[in-house]
Amino acid sequence: MGKISHQNLKLFLMKFGENMKTIIKKIAFLALLFSSSSIFAVQGLNVITITTDDPQGYVKWLTESQPVFQEAQGDSALAQGICSPTAGGVSPNEHYVWTVAPSVAAMMSNPEFFTDKSVVKAIRKIANKREVVRRDLMFVVKAGEIGAVGETTANYNLISSTNDVSGYAAALSAMEAAAAENGFEDISVALWGSVTSGDRAGTVMASVQAPTSERLGAFFDERQSSWMTDAMSQFNAIRTPVIDFMMQCTTLSVNN
Repeated sequence: MGKISHQNLKLFLMKFGENMKTIIKKIAFLALLFSSSSIFAVQGLNVITITTDDPQGYVKWLTESQPVFQEAQGDSALAQGICSPTAGGVSPNEHYVWTVAPSVAAMMSNPEFFTDKSVVKAIRKIANKREVVRRDLMFVVKAGEIGAVGETTANYNLISSTNDVSGYAAALSAMEAAAAENGFEDISVALWGSVTSGDRAGTVMASVQAPTSERLGAFFDERQSSWMTDAMSQFNAIRTPVIDFMMQCTTLSVNN
């Protein structure tokens, strides 16, 4: 074996030291992450359904109010956005303001949000131009994707009743995997369970997300294909549809 020069040894030790510093930093970060989070926590989803005759004005107000809402929500929110229906649903004037929280506990940890002075002031600007018609609290069963700020996606949501949530989630995962194998890698599927949903208590909401309405339509064009037929073969035995709707959804803020 050849001799290692003093210079090469010095370079080796310097490189080794830099690598060890990087590893230690990563270990420290992971320790902090796990010490500050419950391994049993699941993301929460707060959906406020509103009706308005001025959807453009409402979206403009909601977008401009994001800094106020983010400050009042703090770490209890991961992201917020709005979905507007393009088909289905209860009313064409409905819009869905959604907030994803890091956990159900975080979602329910800030009851003073709507009495915060800055929030009250912001809501006062739109109060007579919209009506709140329902509030739903959900938890993630199968996680989907949250877009970047300003990103708009096409979504198909189906609310169903089921006695086999885990089986439904597994069937949706199988459909998502089959879609990816057949040219639809850009399709994601999420499943949310009900925490409190009023007349929809105990239901679950599946959400199929595509980057554009055209891509979502192309996905639905495959419903009679052999791979889609196989992927959906279990659904009728697992869940009973209650209501469905197509939407355009936009992410308005993300808590970094």
